Amino acid sequence: MRKSLFTAFGAVLLALAGVSPAAAESASTPYTPPAGLTATDLTFRNGGTELHGSVVRRADLDPAVRHPAIVLVHGSGAGPREELGQEAEVFARAGLVTLIYDKRADYTKTHRDYSALADDAVAGVRALAALPDVDPARTGLWGLSEGGWIAPLAASRSAEVKFLVTIGAPGLPPARTQAWNLINRITRAGVTPSTVDAIVGTGMGLAIATDGFPQAAYDPVPALRQIRQPVLAIWGELDTQVPPRESAEVFRRELTASPSVTVRILPHGAHAGRVTTDGYDRVGGPTINGFGMGELLPGYGTLMTDWITQVTGGRLPTSAADALPAQRSDSIPVSGVGPLWWAAFAAIALALLSWPVWALVRRVRGGLGRPAGARPARLLVLTGLIALVGGVAFPIMTVATSGKQTEPFLFGQPLAWLVLRAVTVLALLCTAWAIAALRSTQGRDRVRLAVTAAGGLLLVPFALSLGLLLP
Repeated sequence: MRKSLFTAFGAVLLALAGVSPAAAESASTPYTPPAGLTATDLTFRNGGTELHGSVVRRADLDPAVRHPAIVLVHGSGAGPREELGQEAEVFARAGLVTLIYDKRADYTKTHRDYSALADDAVAGVRALAALPDVDPARTGLWGLSEGGWIAPLAASRSAEVKFLVTIGAPGLPPARTQAWNLINRITRAGVTPSTVDAIVGTGMGLAIATDGFPQAAYDPVPALRQIRQPVLAIWGELDTQVPPRESAEVFRRELTASPSVTVRILPHGAHAGRVTTDGYDRVGGPTINGFGMGELLPGYGTLMTDWITQVTGGRLPTSAADALPAQRSDSIPVSGVGPLWWAAFAAIALALLSWPVWALVRRVRGGLGRPAGARPARLLVLTGLIALVGGVAFPIMTVATSGKQTEPFLFGQPLAWLVLRAVTVLALLCTAWAIAALRSTQGRDRVRLAVTAAGGLLLVPFALSLGLLLP
C-alpha cells in the first residue's frame, strides 16, 4: 500500500516535470542509410512482443556469401533504431550485416525489464542469423550504456551469440550508477557537494523504495561470470554517466569464463565513444529529436571492427587491458529509505495536520473565538508542511528529470532548494514560538498546541536527513 501510494505520488511529480512515462514508447521508425549502404526492414518476435528493425548492409555485399553479423542494443531512453545509425554504418561499411531495431513499446521511465530486453536481443540475433547472407557462427551482440547490462545478460543466456562488444557498459547496479551520474551533473552546475549528496541520496532512496526506479538493484556480475564468448569492452576516458574505472575493473575481474577479454579505454572520449571536450558536451554528429548525438571518436570504429574481424576469422585475441582511467569520484552504494523514514514522515505530517483538523472540528461544533496559540500554530503548520513536502518532492523531481530541477542556482544552492531551506528555518522559529506560547494555554488548547509543536521538533532531525539544514 505504501509503495503504491508513493509510486502514484511520483507519477504526479513526473507529470508536473513534463516527463510522461508513455513518452518513452517508441514507434516503428524507418531508417534511411547514406550512400553506399542499403537498409531492409526486418520484423521479429520475442514471445508475444513484435519488434521492428532495419538490416543495414554495404551495397556491394555479395548476397550469395554468408557474412559476419551484429545486433546493436540500445542504451536507456525511447530507443528508436535511427539513434544507432552512426554505429550501424561503421559496422556495415566493414562488411558486417547489421541489425538495429526499435525498443519494445512497454519500456518507460518507470518500467523496464532487463530480462525481457535481453530476450529481445537474443530474438534479434536469431532472426538476423536466419537470413541467407548471414553466417550464424559469426553473429554477435553490441551493447551501449544500459545495453551494457542487457547485451551481456543476453550473451550469458544464448550460445547463438558468438561474440560481445560493449561501450560505456556499467559494471555496477543501476541505482548506484545513476546516483554517480546525477552527482556529477549537479556538481558541475555549481551546487555544493553536501547539498548534492543530500538531494541525490534522498531522491534515489525514495525512487528505489517506491519502485519508481526500475531494476535499481540489478547486479551485472552473475551474467558476466556466465559469458563464454570473446568480449571487447570499451569505455571513454571522460565518461561522466557510467563510472569508467570501476566498471572496467568489474568486467576485467568477473569475465572469468570468457576465452578472450579485451578492455580498451578511449583517450579523451565521452560516454558512448563520442568526441567531447569535457565529458559532457558532444562535438559534431547528427541531431536526432533535438539532441546532438556527437561525432564518433576517431579510431573507435576501427578498434571494434578490427577486433571483430580477428574474432570472426578464428583468431582469438590474447586477453589484454588498457590502464584504467582516473575517475572523477568514486561511486557510493544507494538503497531505499527504510521504515523509520516513513514513520518519521507520517508522524510529522499527522502532528502538523492535527491543528487545522481540530480547528475545523471546533468550528463545526460552534466554538467561538480564537484558541490560545493559534497564530504560531498556523504559521508552523504552513511552513512545516511546505518544508516537509517540498523537501521530499524536490529530490524526486531532481531524479525524475535527471538533475534539471537544480537550475537556476544561487550561493551553491538550487534556487528552489534555497527557498525550502529558508522556509525550514522559519518553521523552526515558529516551533520555538509555539513552545513559548504553551505557557499561556490551558487544558485541551495546551495539549493540541503541544502536539503541533512536537511536529515542528520532529522536523529538525528529518530536515537534517534531507539536507535542508546542512551548511
